[in-house]
Amino acid sequence: MKNLFAIVFALGFYQTVDAQSAYMKHLADDQFLIERLDVLNGRLSDSLYTSLQSMSRKEVVQFLQQYLQKHRTISPREKEEIMRIISKNGEWAANGEGAEDSRYPILNRLYQKKSDMINVHVDQADLVINPIFNYQQMVETNNTRQNLFLNSKGIELRANLNKRIGVYSTFTDNQERGPWHHQQRVRERSAVPGMGYYKDFKVDKPGLAQDYLYAAGYLDAELIKNKVNVAFGQDRFHLGDGYRSLFLNDMGANYLFMKINTKFWKFNYQNLWMELTPQYSRGGDKLLPRKYAAMHYLSANVTKWLNVSLFEGVVFGRQDHFDFRYMNPIILYRSVEQNAGSPDNAMLGMGFKINTKIKTVLYGQVLLDEFKFSEIMARNGWWANKYGIQLGFKVADLLNIKNLLIQGEVNMVRPFTYSRDSVSNYTHYNQPLAHPYGANFLEANFIVNYKPMRNVHLSWRSFINRQGRDTSAKRAFGGDIFKSYKARNDEYGIGLFNGYPTETFYTNLNLSYELRYNIFFDMGFAYRYQNTSTKYVPAFNSLQVYSGIRVNAVRRLYDY
Repeated sequence: MKNLFAIVFALGFYQTVDAQSAYMKHLADDQFLIERLDVLNGRLSDSLYTSLQSMSRKEVVQFLQQYLQKHRTISPREKEEIMRIISKNGEWAANGEGAEDSRYPILNRLYQKKSDMINVHVDQADLVINPIFNYQQMVETNNTRQNLFLNSKGIELRANLNKRIGVYSTFTDNQERGPWHHQQRVRERSAVPGMGYYKDFKVDKPGLAQDYLYAAGYLDAELIKNKVNVAFGQDRFHLGDGYRSLFLNDMGANYLFMKINTKFWKFNYQNLWMELTPQYSRGGDKLLPRKYAAMHYLSANVTKWLNVSLFEGVVFGRQDHFDFRYMNPIILYRSVEQNAGSPDNAMLGMGFKINTKIKTVLYGQVLLDEFKFSEIMARNGWWANKYGIQLGFKVADLLNIKNLLIQGEVNMVRPFTYSRDSVSNYTHYNQPLAHPYGANFLEANFIVNYKPMRNVHLSWRSFINRQGRDTSAKRAFGGDIFKSYKARNDEYGIGLFNGYPTETFYTNLNLSYELRYNIFFDMGFAYRYQNTSTKYVPAFNSLQVYSGIRVNAVRRLYDY
């Protein structure tokens, strides 16, 4: 499979006519400002598809420049915010010189641009190199004996070579002892959320602290200028306008991928092939097995205010085997899966986004794993009626408060959705590919982002989740997608919260102060409460207070 990816991508390089750009980091500090402008734009953009939340820097800059041209009466403060974002992605501004010059470069070589340690722009080539640093200390009630911390350091590089090849690479070395619920999740799943391989760090008891490396990198190029882009490398993606995604979430580990993105008229069509790792037991050094997945995602601006998206994905049910029938970029995967004897885990989905022109965007997703209409109409709780629903909204500048974005979201996933067997379940590296809670839950999210001053960013994130949990290793109640659905507790009478209901509430208030471009001081608190109907799932509540400093890094979140 890797050789196939390499051959296809090499052919793409040979035909490339223009460079493509690196993706912006999902949930970066500036993302909410871009989403706010997308809401205020009053219509959908044909160049920036926000449901592909790994947005390219090139497309972000194009969108912002178009926004400035369309909204010429915006305030100086708003224009300044837009120009700051363009400066941080300056290689994609006009003539590649959009990054703002620094008044105080170091040794006349470093930080000549405010946003970058090294920023080189020559004819038909750009190079940006930045250090990465993230150090955070945390104190948690009911867990006062532990020193909680995060220590990350590394480097990031992005480049465009001869207007032919886009390059991105990032690498960090990390040590972490997160809050109690993070430690519990690591022990339960033998996986660090959002990361791959790890080892225990300076402790005798496994799961308390982790030492791990994080690496992402890819090459990309345009086969047809501004129309068809091919990317190959190691990363993760998010599909949908929501904070969570029922299709594909980027809260898990990175994976090897090949992606083809095609734009034409009002359409954006994405093909994604992935090499994944099925669930496994930690042990000594060994070759881990592999599994594969393929996805299609079509996003179309049907009108100036309505976007409709179609999703289909399949996780192969064969270990260490790639089925080349799924390389077809336009065929319906479900038909391929049925012709192969239905060994795989195929899903369909539909999403929408509505710009209401009154500073509000509505969005949602519907995921269909498996169902029978007759069984749904019978209302008998058949176990295989497996689906999920998401509904959400974004409101910008409520009560005319500038630089404010409010988001609310509800997610519901029926029991046994995403699950099948240990290979074809919807997981990678012992982590879900979609919602971090798996299935059999109802969740409400509320997020507020506000920038009252130039360098101050306030964020408030909260969720409340009710999920049916398992208590036995032998029986499945539908929430743990790592268990085979063949171990289900019944055929009928399976409703939401099947099993032992557990409620979880989490809230986090954070203040970030940008000392200079991409250098932040963070402080805040988080509260988490977990209540359960069974003694087998521990009840726990804690208050966490933290502070830290980060450079060119996205803040580490523990909202699961």
